[in-house]
Amino acid sequence: MKYTITLCVSIIALFCNAQDQLNGIDLIDHNKFPYLHVNRDYAHIERSKDETNQWQITFKTHTEPKFTYYCSTNLPIIKKQDYKKGTLFLLTFKARTEMASLETGEAKALIMLKQTQDYKGNIEYTQSFSSDWQTYYLPFQLDRFVSGNVMKVVMHYGFRPQSFLMKDIKFEVFPEGTRIESLPKTEITYTGMEPEAEWRKKAKERIEVLRKGDFNVHFLKNGPPIPNRVINIKLIKHGFPFGARMAAEDIVNVTNDYKNFKKAFNSLVLGNDLKIKQWKREVNRKTTLKALKILKEEGYPVKGHVLVWPGFQYLTPEIRLNENNPQKVREIIVDHIENILNETQGMVTHWDVVNEAYTNKDLQNITGGEEILYKAFEILAEKQPRLRRFVNEYGIISKGGIDTQKQQWYYEFVKRIDENTGGLVQGIGIQCHMGSDLTPPERVLEILSYYATLGKQISISEFTMDIQDPEVRERYTRDLMIAAFSHPNVSEFLFWGNTEDGRNKCDIFNSNNEIGVMGKAYFSLVHKDWLTNINVTTSENGLAEGRGFFGTYEYTFVEEGRLVRGTFQVRPRQRDNIKIEI
Repeated sequence: MKYTITLCVSIIALFCNAQDQLNGIDLIDHNKFPYLHVNRDYAHIERSKDETNQWQITFKTHTEPKFTYYCSTNLPIIKKQDYKKGTLFLLTFKARTEMASLETGEAKALIMLKQTQDYKGNIEYTQSFSSDWQTYYLPFQLDRFVSGNVMKVVMHYGFRPQSFLMKDIKFEVFPEGTRIESLPKTEITYTGMEPEAEWRKKAKERIEVLRKGDFNVHFLKNGPPIPNRVINIKLIKHGFPFGARMAAEDIVNVTNDYKNFKKAFNSLVLGNDLKIKQWKREVNRKTTLKALKILKEEGYPVKGHVLVWPGFQYLTPEIRLNENNPQKVREIIVDHIENILNETQGMVTHWDVVNEAYTNKDLQNITGGEEILYKAFEILAEKQPRLRRFVNEYGIISKGGIDTQKQQWYYEFVKRIDENTGGLVQGIGIQCHMGSDLTPPERVLEILSYYATLGKQISISEFTMDIQDPEVRERYTRDLMIAAFSHPNVSEFLFWGNTEDGRNKCDIFNSNNEIGVMGKAYFSLVHKDWLTNINVTTSENGLAEGRGFFGTYEYTFVEEGRLVRGTFQVRPRQRDNIKIEI
């Protein structure tokens, strides 16, 4: 124990020395700390000076708001200037928890570097605070040009009642050429990451039961059995959909992104091409339909995303122009749904029918309720009853999995749709855009089981990671996949990206088209641990028995000097022998 403490102190000392040597420029305007602002309906701020006459700020949340950003504070920045893509910043502060309502006993805050005017494109850390004073290091690297009028350091702390203190706050910018690896960084951990974690052992046991099946293949030659023959039996396509977000343009142009996709995945979701704005543009629509035709010919199931995204920013301008004409808005939405379903018939296997209705309510406000959302389910069920119908929402598993208010809302939302449509919801999409507050796998499983009580399939619909630490990035990707694959209600796992595109959100492949950090975890599971490849000797009756993951198998063996090759399927609840006649 003594050695461990000494080592930690040494590391911190090295970090501090490195920080001094890098000559960062502090951008915090300490004179403005007395004027920090927060919405008093939910929280208040207390200010004092510590023993060194430096500002010490206490943030107290007394009422949990509906949205965490209702309770937020901007840290004062002294210089308003523009910054190039790649510029490095380091937020350093000391903090400790004074009071917490969470089971961990820690207060927490979502700390964000804003790069854009809206909520997209920001760099975030969700940081929990120790009960003792601790120094936290949060490095940020801009992934785009940012105007000084836009850039802000914002802290959201609209969680359950809590109180925490901060002091010695610095926000430093570093010269061009500084490497992010040279900056100190608070270590990211999560409960259950240890190699021998009990949850992982149990999950792997469930995978063996849920995702595998016994098979009996009867090999015959012109009637009689083929005895005592060594047969290689290999899984060549998983029955479980492992997929990624793709763009229609990449598919049509057969870019490296699409080539990489074909090396890794067996299903996909189109990211933007089926959204109403893009669909209304004739050139985009032609490209999308061409891509869908290619995907159908090549045998890839496609999830449609999305029929209704009810926020103004995701809708066509004519919706806002008609916001005082509810009937016209209904007609626009219904016409769009019917048109896109007609055009894509036979090329899409399932749809995100409604997306992110928790924060996007413009359609509901215009039309006087959620009936417009219910209508989308009804139209899809009537026109294409065989297509599965999903809802989709973010913030359910991410951010530590502690937003029970939103989790409960989503649960009740699914129930409301069912109650008003006769049970038309078939799947629950749960996005997983993971920040630094990594949700423990056991908590992930608890949340999945909570929604499983609704009796629906569950889609892990949009998995990304903001964490750039390669070890944690790879380990958590693997653990989340294991947890999800082990749950009986999970019906697909979709990455919201494939080849790294500069946003550092998803790197199954890196920009050099080599396997990336998340890709190492993915391939180690899907193409190794979850790959069945066995040699079986047929019995006197020509029977080859085995057990493997559900999917499409290829068999090969030598018969009279020639290689015999073919395929068969292993499906859940398959009982009869598979007969293969050569």
